[in-house]
Amino acid sequence: MPAGGKPLRALLVEDSPSDADLVLLELRRGGYEVSSQRVQTAADLERTLQGEWDIVLSDYSMPYFSGLEALRLVRRLRSDLPFIIVSGTVGEDAAVGAMRAGAHDYVLKQSLARLCPAIDRELREAELRTSQRKMQEQLLISDRMASVGTLAAGVAHEINNPLAAIVANLELMSRDLTAVAKRLQLTDRLHDVFDELADARESADRLRHIVRDLKIFSRATDEEHRGAVEVERVLESSLRMAWNEIRHRARLLKEYSKVPAVEANEARLGQVFLNLVINAAQAIREGDAEHNQIRVVTRIDARGRVVAEVQDTGSGIPRENLTRIFDAFFTTKPVGVGTGLGLSICHRIITGLGGDLEVESELGKGSVFRVVLPPARKSLPAAPRISAPVPVKARRGRVLVVDDEPMIATAIGRTLAFEHEVVVSQNAASALERILGGERFDVLLCDLMMPQMTGMDLYAALAEHAPDQAERMVFLSGGAFTTAARAFLDEVPNERLEKPFDTRQLSSLVNERMR
Repeated sequence: MPAGGKPLRALLVEDSPSDADLVLLELRRGGYEVSSQRVQTAADLERTLQGEWDIVLSDYSMPYFSGLEALRLVRRLRSDLPFIIVSGTVGEDAAVGAMRAGAHDYVLKQSLARLCPAIDRELREAELRTSQRKMQEQLLISDRMASVGTLAAGVAHEINNPLAAIVANLELMSRDLTAVAKRLQLTDRLHDVFDELADARESADRLRHIVRDLKIFSRATDEEHRGAVEVERVLESSLRMAWNEIRHRARLLKEYSKVPAVEANEARLGQVFLNLVINAAQAIREGDAEHNQIRVVTRIDARGRVVAEVQDTGSGIPRENLTRIFDAFFTTKPVGVGTGLGLSICHRIITGLGGDLEVESELGKGSVFRVVLPPARKSLPAAPRISAPVPVKARRGRVLVVDDEPMIATAIGRTLAFEHEVVVSQNAASALERILGGERFDVLLCDLMMPQMTGMDLYAALAEHAPDQAERMVFLSGGAFTTAARAFLDEVPNERLEKPFDTRQLSSLVNERMR
């Protein structure tokens, strides 16, 4: 067997040992380093097909089995495996019939010089078919991810509206109950009620964080939009999203150093971190969380680049796999668990941002995945423009609330009615009509996304006909999940408040404008 030949795993369906030897000799002459097995019955072929083969070479007429039967069996079990008939008895009509049935070629035993060129061609075409199929799978997965992102954005928006009403009313209930209890001197007797309200508010606040995290990961369709991104914030969102995977497997340790923002797409960077964290968790067996850990580190390297590391004490990666770990479709996970696309896509995202994705691993001791990115050319914008709520003594003013969700509009009205005159409108068109009719407001709290006329449409109309009112608009956003909405918020200087909002923050924002 010539050293350095092209490896070929050939399955021979042949009843004659001497004919099989002739075929193997021709393959070696053609430069192949052959590993082979000969079968001559359907049962042997079905069993042997479970192995790894590059090609099937089959005789046409055999005592116990026919080439056409072998072809049907191969097509049923291994549809993409190249199949060439090698026979001394096949006639032209039979050969054409075999080709129509799915054989890739036929070669006469008396003309074996054609065999190696035919195999070369079929192996190339099989590789091309495999590549095309994998590309199609990747496109389907990408399309599915985009669909999930769109669905998540819509779900986040739909959850945000009732959640905003729940949060606001819980805070109002707590405020009102506290005032009543003090007036009637019942504070001590209502201690359990206050605890129950506090628990409900805490749970609603946790749900608020979940929805905000979901919104980050649902923006992946806007892949071209980049800006200064705070690494720690995205890491925290990723860790919250992956917490259910982590908590049964390992202790979570965080070592955050102060690092500058990086220029990235927030959703795509979140996708990378989420993938690395879930991979770290899944490398650790469940049930021994106390003795395992996942450590997340941020720091600056010697070149001034931002580094984010995800370290685990899991199973580690074999040395021979480290060079392939970022290859598309390479996975060590069981069938149905991993697509082999996660790390490949992560690598493409990070290198596309001008950074590096590195890995260090030792079998049995764990792995470190390291994201290295250059700092953003522009710093993060001054945010948030609304700082922690501070009581502000303000004059009584007029506030217009525009929101198509009655519960939210009512909750906002109740929150502000103690200090201001509040007018509620459930559609932007009627709000515009009031203002064009001569009414003026100190603050306009307006939902961004509404049917018929959006907050963006209202702003455009006011900017043209009542610019003083356009300047006083504050946008309430349950999720700017369209490209147009995100572009709008990037362009206009107006304040915005994300739903579900804190009522104290809302009051502080409004009162600041009444000084």
